Amino acid sequence: MMTFEKRLFSFLVRHSTRSSLTQRHPALATLFAVSAILMPIQGLAQGSPAGFRILATPQVLAHPEGGELLQAYVPANWHSVYREWLNNRGVDELVPQEQNLINWKQMLAFQVIDNPVLLPQHYLNDLKSTLSKECRFSYSQPLQTVTQPRYESAMIISWCGQVLDAAWGEIILTRVIRGESALYTLSKSWRTIPFSSVNEIGLPNAEIQHWQATLNRSNVCNMRDQTCAQ
Repeated sequence: MMTFEKRLFSFLVRHSTRSSLTQRHPALATLFAVSAILMPIQGLAQGSPAGFRILATPQVLAHPEGGELLQAYVPANWHSVYREWLNNRGVDELVPQEQNLINWKQMLAFQVIDNPVLLPQHYLNDLKSTLSKECRFSYSQPLQTVTQPRYESAMIISWCGQVLDAAWGEIILTRVIRGESALYTLSKSWRTIPFSSVNEIGLPNAEIQHWQATLNRSNVCNMRDQTCAQ
């Protein structure tokens, strides 16, 4: 069965993109899914320190001069449990070292959507609409995000009281950045007991602010403009 996170990604990508080269050449997409689509700047092995990894389209990674990419910040001791590049979308999902894809309680997800048609706020509006259909209770609230010259961004926190086909709820903090030819999404999720109002779930404001600041450490840059950190 497709997980809740995969359903969200699948629905939002279908409504966020137009046809592109990677859709017409699935072999190219598969190649980058298993090789260079998500290349660590620092290794993220067990016990590893915090660091950055890059997220970019296959076209950027294949170009000798590079191009636009997301420098995604990853805290210490998180590891990848799922990666793919398919139908214009690359995603990397990470959890704390002691958790896995089945039993996770916290998850980070970085995503690149190639050739998008939506602006960040429109993507978040679609996310809110999707959550209202996938959750027994849902609520969203806008948050402050870091802005960069040339790159529009937006952030929200969303509460899903209970996933329709599951026995838990989720809280999802989502930041979206619009690049020149790609849309980048960064999310931090918490699995919780089911709830029917925001007041029922005890997620401290300090925890939200910490992860808001963590997601804001990531940034979009362009190798051809020499704006990426070395």
